[in-house]
Amino acid sequence: MVFSRLLANESTVGVDIGTSSIKIVHAEMTKQGLSVPHVIICPTPRDTVKEGVIVNVPEVAAALQFAMRSAGLRASNGVAAIAGPGVLVRHVQLPQMPATVLRKSIHFEAAKFISASIEDSVIEFEILGEGDEPGQMKVMLVAAPKQMVESRTAVLEQAGLEPLAIDVEAFASFRALVECNPNHSLANSSMALLDIGASHTEINLVSKGNLVLTRTVPIAGTSLTTAIKNAENCSDEEAEQRKYDLDLHELIASPPGSHTDQALKVVQSLIDEILREIRRSINYLQSQMPEGAAETTVEKIILSGGSSRLRGLVDYTNSRLGMEVRIGNPALYDTITPLPETGCTEDDIPLLTVAFGLAIKELPSVTQVFQAA
Repeated sequence: MVFSRLLANESTVGVDIGTSSIKIVHAEMTKQGLSVPHVIICPTPRDTVKEGVIVNVPEVAAALQFAMRSAGLRASNGVAAIAGPGVLVRHVQLPQMPATVLRKSIHFEAAKFISASIEDSVIEFEILGEGDEPGQMKVMLVAAPKQMVESRTAVLEQAGLEPLAIDVEAFASFRALVECNPNHSLANSSMALLDIGASHTEINLVSKGNLVLTRTVPIAGTSLTTAIKNAENCSDEEAEQRKYDLDLHELIASPPGSHTDQALKVVQSLIDEILREIRRSINYLQSQMPEGAAETTVEKIILSGGSSRLRGLVDYTNSRLGMEVRIGNPALYDTITPLPETGCTEDDIPLLTVAFGLAIKELPSVTQVFQAA
């Protein structure tokens, strides 16, 4: 959708480079439909990704290349993604003009809405349609630090891949969970997509099938692990294991902060803050719409990302927010067969949402295939 070269290929590798792991999905269109012959999860080299920027490109590229070779994956093209507080997505209204004209003046127009340094940013846009007033058009602006974009391009290149695009994680999640979901009813639903990764949580609000708001919260899996480590005075490895041993069902009937298990108490505090941010995001969206507008009614929450695997998180979130909650079900569930030797099992599929959305980005007619299914 953004930062994309006008290239397409029948076979694509989606590469989701996080602070703790690299997720790789290889997708291709065949006569029988979409095929995903390879999925790989491998550790991100320690301290090589900071605040969304890859600070050690050679080491990450080597890890990516080694993971693909070990799995027998040969590919020539790749798509990666960016996310984090430095990535800004704004829905704005501008005077109507052709895309070619807007392209020439995009930095000037973006400076009116984006506080980040325009000189140090990559700016892209998409014209969404007519505006609310005559002579206006709705435009989605995206700005990201050049270092964030260029470091991912460099990793793909050094790993032997031609960068087809650097996408935004929110767009990739939307593509995987909504646009290409066999459940066609989602296309007209309003929902929150909650991607809980290692370094940050992405809150993406979808209104009637359109991505309308994306926010980043600096609370995620690493925050939970660190809180448990401090509460129980244990190692990082012990805290990480303890995190997935906890069961949030134990908190549903208890008042906040009343549980005697210190690990559960600190995890509850952080999870509750994420849920408050979801509520704030929904309230903000509603404040921008006409009173009583049906499209602002969020009907469900779809979870993805590594920390969505916390035991009891679905039911706990449902009990606190009072709406339908479920783990994301991208088409991966019907398309891939995870194998232990690739470093991936069926329980790991929620980690692959972004990588899957990236892998299908440049494939021809993928959305139409799912819509017709």
